[in-house]
Amino acid sequence: MRVLIIDSSAEQQAETVKIFESIPASDAEILDLRFKLANENDFEERLDDDDLVILGPGLGERALNIARRIHHTHPWVQIIMLCHEQAYQQGLFRSAPFVGVRKVFSITCNPLDFLQELLAIHAEFKKKGRAREGKIFTVTQAKGGVGATTVVAALGEVAALSGKRVLLWDMDIESRDLSTALGVIGNQEESRAFSLLINGTKEISRDSFNETLVAISENVFTLSPPDTLAESVDLVCHTDGIALMQRFLEICRIMFDYVFIDTCGRIGPSTGTAIRLSDTCIIVIDETRFGLSAVDLYLNYILNLLGDSERIKFILNALSGSPEVLNVIAEELNLAHNFSENCWVCPPIPVDKKGSTWPGSGQTLYSRSSKKTREILEAVGHHLGVYQLQTEPEETKKGIFSRLFGR
Repeated sequence: MRVLIIDSSAEQQAETVKIFESIPASDAEILDLRFKLANENDFEERLDDDDLVILGPGLGERALNIARRIHHTHPWVQIIMLCHEQAYQQGLFRSAPFVGVRKVFSITCNPLDFLQELLAIHAEFKKKGRAREGKIFTVTQAKGGVGATTVVAALGEVAALSGKRVLLWDMDIESRDLSTALGVIGNQEESRAFSLLINGTKEISRDSFNETLVAISENVFTLSPPDTLAESVDLVCHTDGIALMQRFLEICRIMFDYVFIDTCGRIGPSTGTAIRLSDTCIIVIDETRFGLSAVDLYLNYILNLLGDSERIKFILNALSGSPEVLNVIAEELNLAHNFSENCWVCPPIPVDKKGSTWPGSGQTLYSRSSKKTREILEAVGHHLGVYQLQTEPEETKKGIFSRLFGR
């Protein structure tokens, strides 16, 4: 949130800034506060791409005229007025709304009331697309071998085609399949930085979280498991992982447009929290009888975490190559769980021999497979809301991961 603070002098501006010092660091990061200072004579020169204007108490009743001018030329900018207690008691807040002021606070106001107003403004900005609100996708499966890691990597590439920032999070603390397939398993420095956040040696912030990330391309990053077993177990298996995951997801929503978490089908405190807080839970399935039995039991855990099925999307790896099998599976699982049609909108992903060689190639299933498979993955991305279907030259759809081994 870009904030312009206007007050009568540099000393007054410094005093006005202090009201923001009471905001907890975690909330300040969520709001992404960035400040500029101006006085009543030069504020129009500095008012350009700001989201919020704070009119300081040193302006007195002149703040009303400034607010009127700002509201006339920049009606989309939110305005908050700060005043001395005496002016507040005299009813300044009654006339302020008529000149475009959103809220009037006394400089002795409760800091939590001020923070609540900032959070409300930020929520409105997110709804209007003026502030980033990253989407969290947890990708899980009832049993191994159904291709969940392949789906994570491929959807990450599809989501990044439009220039969005994407994070691929590998939570497989044992085999680290996603990190290995993408060739980042050897980046011990980033994994060590992740350990420091988990064991509390370093405070979790945007800057410290950024140190844990490995760039795959300009817009795609990976987060590998910690470098030691102790921190890995603390994150995945210990109840402390709940608070850690909540904080990490807050940071992720600020830094990225889309986050794909490969949970490896493991249900624990942190993965359960990620599923519960995710925007969409992607369940990757196959058509084997054993696989369907496992899914039926696994769904009880998932539904308890989510509360309902509205956030679930099924993705079928069609081993038989028959797309009709999805309808059969949907009919069978719906008998026990009553899923809506929206849960089954993603088309099945066919077996693609060429695409199956993607691990270690610097590409994903998307860029390595046939045109038909790419179109299906784009359709899946469309149904997930991470890709806008369009017609574009084939050369623009080359793998963004092709620079992986040239880093």
